Amino acid sequence: MSAIFNLFYLYDPWLFHFFRMAFFVGFIAISYLTYKLYKKEYSQGVIIPLDSLAVIGILIVFTLLPLLIHSSRDFSVLFQYIKTLILFVFAIGIYNLFYFQHNGKVRFINDLKIGIGIQFVIGFLALLGITFIINFALSTHIVLPTFYGSEQEYRLYNFTSSAFFQLSAFYVVLLHFLLAYNKQHNSISAVYLFLILCIGLISGRTFLLLSIISIAAYFKLRYLPALLLFAGLCLMLAMNFADHKYVAHALEPLINLLGHKGLVSSSTDTLIEKHLFIPTLKQIMIGEGYYMTVDGHYYGGTDSGFLRQILYGGIVNVIVCLLFTAYFVRKIALHWFQGSWYFSLSTLAILSILNIKADTYAFPGLMLMLLMLLSLFGEKGNNLILFKNIKDE
Repeated sequence: MSAIFNLFYLYDPWLFHFFRMAFFVGFIAISYLTYKLYKKEYSQGVIIPLDSLAVIGILIVFTLLPLLIHSSRDFSVLFQYIKTLILFVFAIGIYNLFYFQHNGKVRFINDLKIGIGIQFVIGFLALLGITFIINFALSTHIVLPTFYGSEQEYRLYNFTSSAFFQLSAFYVVLLHFLLAYNKQHNSISAVYLFLILCIGLISGRTFLLLSIISIAAYFKLRYLPALLLFAGLCLMLAMNFADHKYVAHALEPLINLLGHKGLVSSSTDTLIEKHLFIPTLKQIMIGEGYYMTVDGHYYGGTDSGFLRQILYGGIVNVIVCLLFTAYFVRKIALHWFQGSWYFSLSTLAILSILNIKADTYAFPGLMLMLLMLLSLFGEKGNNLILFKNIKDE
């Protein structure tokens, strides 16, 4: 049962384009936990991380300042962080219901492995061209007709509402965490490294490039067969199927490298040419109080997370978003890796690289949901334990 809740919460698929499963299973978890408490069938207590809730509350309050300073009515960032709070409350419910026990971490890792296996099967079968699997995968996203039949449709072959950059960011962080965990416990088969590399590649080229950092940071000799198999698969596709539209898009950097054009891609060129610019001094100091335009586009026409955050609230906003993200990364290090600064700093370095291309600091995507849920697995910080030992004799 925990694996189902884990899958639906972390990957948050839409059900036939309209029903968000993270909110649904989160509500079910909170409701069932409340029922068990009411019936006095739950004696181990409910742990509430007061410090984490306070950090989210501070972020929400801070978000109001650019609105007040600039008399802006762009509430998109405020709504994002309210969504973050709601999803974190649901994470607290799921954690207490399934993982607040002596073997909770092991159970969680096993559930992650099940999710990786499911995503691989769906992606693999969809790439084989099985129609009902493709339709099922597409139904878990919002309607994106622009990408149907295009060279990027394969990036929607995941059981999740997320896609493109945000899904790549999620898989990058998931890979980094699992490799760090396996460095300590050596309990995850290298098969899962191969599987996550495959599904990460489906999500986008960003994953392909940044996964190298995580593999180098936590390399083990026993990973070599999986890495060689994945590298061989990529080379085989790049050398023999470079004309296929999916292969040409997914492996563009590798194809360009083999063709002596350098390790570049069209998306990187577009980012540099069209989405990166130097803000004015006023924008850097106090921003302009806007994140989205009235017609639903990103203010300033930029994809860069740093620039979006600067345009909204200036450099202080960037620092606050970084500190917010660093807080959860640090709690993960304390709860899972004995406070390892190596994990903390390497994770933040990866997130900072990602934030150049699009939002990662404090952005309520799958990646942040994963960080928030992982941060709950321990008792470091200011926690309140309620309803302990209330079970009837």
